[in-house]
Amino acid sequence: MTLPASDKISGTTTIPNSETKTDYALVSGGRASSVAAHIAIEHGPAKVAVHIDTGTGLDANREYVEKLADTFGWTLITIRTREDYEDTVSEYGFPGPGQHSKMYNLLKRRPLERLKAISEGTVGLWTGVYRAESDRRMGYVDPIVDGDRWTWYAPMYDWVPEDFETYVDAAGIPESDIWTELGRSGDCFCGAFATREELVDLEAAGYGDHADWLRNLETSVETGDQTEIWAWGSLSEVEQRGERHRRDVDQPTLCSGCLPPDDSDEDPSDDSDEVDPDA
Repeated sequence: MTLPASDKISGTTTIPNSETKTDYALVSGGRASSVAAHIAIEHGPAKVAVHIDTGTGLDANREYVEKLADTFGWTLITIRTREDYEDTVSEYGFPGPGQHSKMYNLLKRRPLERLKAISEGTVGLWTGVYRAESDRRMGYVDPIVDGDRWTWYAPMYDWVPEDFETYVDAAGIPESDIWTELGRSGDCFCGAFATREELVDLEAAGYGDHADWLRNLETSVETGDQTEIWAWGSLSEVEQRGERHRRDVDQPTLCSGCLPPDDSDEDPSDDSDEVDPDA
């Protein structure tokens, strides 16, 4: 089936044939997944939009997903993870890149397993992933991928960002402020692939309460290593030590007159809470 504005879209403009019994459009709240949901429901086999509430995302993101569904009259199922992120990180620390699969399983796959359990027959999940989104995805995004529990569909697998903008305008999809303010969806802030700069981005975009929540959560983590820091995977060892020193309330109180030696990695002039934008 040909999509609207196909003459202006550089990527594939035909929808993969679904061979699954029950199809769902997964909506994270980002631009790409919103377009994918529109394609899957308005021009494809999906009847229901599904949003996974990870317990780490922005309230504004969930509200946008609800607005999107209301705009087109879609049936929306929101599945909240049963895993408590705060309890998880308090016990095990914040995840780094190596723990992304674990966080995916806890926060997203388990809710999908519950969806599968109530579905009839084989299940198809329609997503907004596309090759040009990142170097990491460039090599493995295909229009149809058969998984062990369900089949993944990526109808815009070869699109570029401009194609999504064209489609949003042509289809009348409401835009989310988060897209322009953060440049990403606001559904998950588990921190596995995050950077400390994202805390500053949250504050600049008007979501300082969410940044405060993550920083306050750091104070409950006492692992004694880098996992006490949200988005620690984006920091060098020196930066990790600096963040941990900054969080140690005893140091500035009892060592206020101390300066690091000349050959120290610490910067004596840097006593602020600002985040290194290159971290």
